[in-house]
Amino acid sequence: MSDVRPLVIIPTWNEAGHIEAILREIVRDYPQVDVLVVDASSEDGTGRIVERLAKDFPQIHIIYQKEPGKFGEALRMGFKYALEHDYDPVITMDGDQSHSPCYIKDFLQASHKYDLVIGSRYIDGVRVEGWRFRKLLVSKLANMFVSYILVKPIWDFTSGFRCYRRRFLEKINIDEIYNEAYIAQIQLLHLAYQSHFRVKEIPFIYRGTPLAFSKVSQHTRRKTLRYVFKFRAPWWEIFRHLVYLKREYERFVDEYDEFVNPPELKNEGRFEVKDFYEISVGVMAYNEEKNIAKCLYALQRQKLKSGRIKEILVVSSGSTDRTDAIVQQFAQKDARIRLIRQARRMGKASAINEFLKRASGDIVVLESADTIAHEHTVEELIKPFRHPEVGMVGAHPVPVNRKNSFVGFCVHKLWELHHHMALQSPKCGEMVAFRNIVTRIPRYTAVDEAAIEAIISKAGLKLAYASRALVTNKGPETFGDFFKQRRRIASGHRHLKALIGYEVTTLKTSKILKLVWQLQRWTPRETLFMFLLILVEAFARFMGLLDFYIRDKNPFIWDISVTTKDVYILDE
Repeated sequence: MSDVRPLVIIPTWNEAGHIEAILREIVRDYPQVDVLVVDASSEDGTGRIVERLAKDFPQIHIIYQKEPGKFGEALRMGFKYALEHDYDPVITMDGDQSHSPCYIKDFLQASHKYDLVIGSRYIDGVRVEGWRFRKLLVSKLANMFVSYILVKPIWDFTSGFRCYRRRFLEKINIDEIYNEAYIAQIQLLHLAYQSHFRVKEIPFIYRGTPLAFSKVSQHTRRKTLRYVFKFRAPWWEIFRHLVYLKREYERFVDEYDEFVNPPELKNEGRFEVKDFYEISVGVMAYNEEKNIAKCLYALQRQKLKSGRIKEILVVSSGSTDRTDAIVQQFAQKDARIRLIRQARRMGKASAINEFLKRASGDIVVLESADTIAHEHTVEELIKPFRHPEVGMVGAHPVPVNRKNSFVGFCVHKLWELHHHMALQSPKCGEMVAFRNIVTRIPRYTAVDEAAIEAIISKAGLKLAYASRALVTNKGPETFGDFFKQRRRIASGHRHLKALIGYEVTTLKTSKILKLVWQLQRWTPRETLFMFLLILVEAFARFMGLLDFYIRDKNPFIWDISVTTKDVYILDE
């Protein structure tokens, strides 16, 4: 990291027997790294040793705090010093040689991608030397307790061997860091997740001694256990997390880590605003022999002025019917069309990631194979990208279901509400376009468009709605399929909101009910159907909540509703 000046902060209190060896190792192995010792008025001459070494090594600095026992104050002083002197990143480590400087290179490397890097004693097993079993057991159990109260996929909450990026320190209120060591470490981790900074644990070996004296009092340890609840997750989240005591915890860690540590953007999120765009279209398919030909034919006949379709990549996710054969027939006649096979069905998000790996256009368009784009749809999707603040555009889905049945009424009413809601607050679905800056989406999400919305919004870009970009789809025709779909979507949205705090506009009940009142046609039949739809939707959302919190069910691979296939295009 030649373009930045790293700083190592070492809080000390009576470390005369260790500090010189640590400092000499750092200046020898890391000449590009500065060191700041924050000494708590040590009585054993620690400060004098550091002052002597600072005369020989200009990269060593020392400041003093007035009294010992306030680890948080040492962090506050060190962080402020780092910000005032333009250091980035900032590493904190102990001064008793339990944290070896040999790991500094690992922190610097990880800080390229992560805003908070934690040196972990417990990830992938126990990595502690020199502790008695009782001390090790208490430490491990305490960290497990914190994990289940905060609901964060971290193995070592109290480790002081860490690396912070400057942008994280600038975001938080440094003056509010608690004085107690363990509370401060937990608080900083909580703040990182709360602000959606990227967090990563890396392993290191903690080298203690059986007779080492802990500077953390028993009173502070008890106080820490009480203060943990200040940073607790919602009680429903805690309950859900406790379910994992009987399940595969590693899956939870993998899933959570993927959501809270979003992927890096392509080209660091930079893009060029053009008058004419190259477009990559991705079609996600699973057993779509009834509709894939219609879908591809509709894409071939798109009329464009703002760009050209460079490639059409069909990702067939474990299809067992004639889908692959039909796509290959199209590919033989149109060089833009390519088939990407997934050997087994792994969910739509996984298929989208396969497409994103290969998409080379300026703009990427995602479409499900059970939809049909009207001939001007892609053009209408591309137009808003003339504005540099727009990052993602949603199409206008139009269902083909008959309206005379209750399920048909429900399908049309929901998409009607979606349309009017999107006119006020853009909500993307069925067919979307976005700037090609997204490397991947979370593979565990069941609401892929909403996950992309979250990534684009986090990048500081706006969503747009192209009301004239019509795409024909077909909703469920049976009540069972309809309820199953609504329940799956409710669970997926709950999953997205709980883990990364992103809420789609259609979850805002008050706005939806206001639109219902404005759009409702008060005939006896439609009034009855609307009342029943509200009950069904409310129950589906309730069951989706239970699926997420109680059953630990995240339907990122969902059962196909066969009644949604065989779409036909409506007249424009």
